[in-house]
Amino acid sequence: MRILLVTHDHPFRSRSGVAAYCQDLLRELRSRGLDVIHLYSTERSWIPRLRLRQCSEEGIRFAALVNSPAPPTLSVDRPLQDCANPRLEHLFAAFLREVRPDVVHVHALQGLTGSVLPVASRLGFPVVVTLHDFWPLCTRVSLVRPGGTTCEGPDGGVNCARFCARKDGWRRRMYRRVLTALPTGSVRSAVERAGALYLRTASRRLWEMSVQSDSLTHPTDAWAYGERTRRLGEDLLCANRLLAVSGFVRETYARHGVPEERIRVLPLGLQLPEQVRWRVRTASHPLRFGYLGRLSPLKGAHLLAQAAREVPPDQARFLFFGPGSAEARSQLQQLAGDRPLEFRGPYAREDLPRVLEEVDVAVVPTLFQETVGLTALEPQAAGIPVIASAAGAIPEWVEHGHNGLLVPPGDVAALRRQLLRVVEEPDLVARMSANTRIPSSIREHVDELLRVYEDCLDVRHV
Repeated sequence: MRILLVTHDHPFRSRSGVAAYCQDLLRELRSRGLDVIHLYSTERSWIPRLRLRQCSEEGIRFAALVNSPAPPTLSVDRPLQDCANPRLEHLFAAFLREVRPDVVHVHALQGLTGSVLPVASRLGFPVVVTLHDFWPLCTRVSLVRPGGTTCEGPDGGVNCARFCARKDGWRRRMYRRVLTALPTGSVRSAVERAGALYLRTASRRLWEMSVQSDSLTHPTDAWAYGERTRRLGEDLLCANRLLAVSGFVRETYARHGVPEERIRVLPLGLQLPEQVRWRVRTASHPLRFGYLGRLSPLKGAHLLAQAAREVPPDQARFLFFGPGSAEARSQLQQLAGDRPLEFRGPYAREDLPRVLEEVDVAVVPTLFQETVGLTALEPQAAGIPVIASAAGAIPEWVEHGHNGLLVPPGDVAALRRQLLRVVEEPDLVARMSANTRIPSSIREHVDELLRVYEDCLDVRHV
């Protein structure tokens, strides 16, 4: 069987969650003797010509779409670019005729256009789409508004026009245009560093997310965003199978018009280092709370810093594992006052056994509408209970009082109460730890995925 995987990022070079999953998926499929080809869309070049650049890594054939006419960085400014492009469709069709996959499995359409789905269908190639995020509904991918509040959805494009269109300053719009045109290299890196420096110096406090004005709604913007949602929704229905990574994702797409019966929930499988082993955890003072992930407002690092402020230092430690600027660390410490925070810096997946051994309870205070919530799943694989925001799909993996504790997103007081509860009842850690679930492995996940592929082979007619 020959499988064509389609994503936005190169799975071995990007740090995104989808890239990490596809890296594991590629290797597992290859280990089973399947022929796997991977198409991705992030490459830029100084030569402004749309083309495919092909290479081979680890026995896998890669094809990079160079100079996409639909760069995702500009989606918020040009929503209709995501729907169709004749040049891109022609290139994609020619590639399909060349490689002739048995199944086309799409994980991300950013950098492509929704029209590649009906192109593959018309040519007779079975299509599977895994819904990892909300890109067909939201140019910002996450259904989170620029000010950090959750968005109910496009509402025919009205919400997009009110909260997202034309809300950024001209400097940010220009920055996006320049960044889109630059290939990977020293020039792009210099521009990115300058942009990051500007954002840090332009904002007095990194953890105060700006509230965007919604006083102006442009009818043409509303129509364009609404048309984008409508057309991409129709394109999704050209797939033979739609897979959602969680029940939350399925419910969200169903609420926005995709027939619920068309979507099957297939949770992702984890590929963790062998040293990560499940065991019942116990805790004693000082109890170690661990934050895993990027130090960013949407991930809620500032909420944990504020909640930690009133937890006695002799009873608990707060460890932050993940990338973050010096300014971010400094401001988090200011939010925590005299209570010291411990910043351990970035970590790779191979470091996860060491990281998890330093944590008694994981804390996931995210404001993001998590479609999976890996930072809530990975600790459970080691028997570590989780205190988490009841956001997105997290309540599907964390049951309050059973294998963890849930708090309303953004509620610092509620988070502090749960931290103090665990500090005052250390036996609670062992009780919740005993109820943690080991997530499905990538091997178990691929067993199910291959059955989906086999079902799709019946529809091929080329």
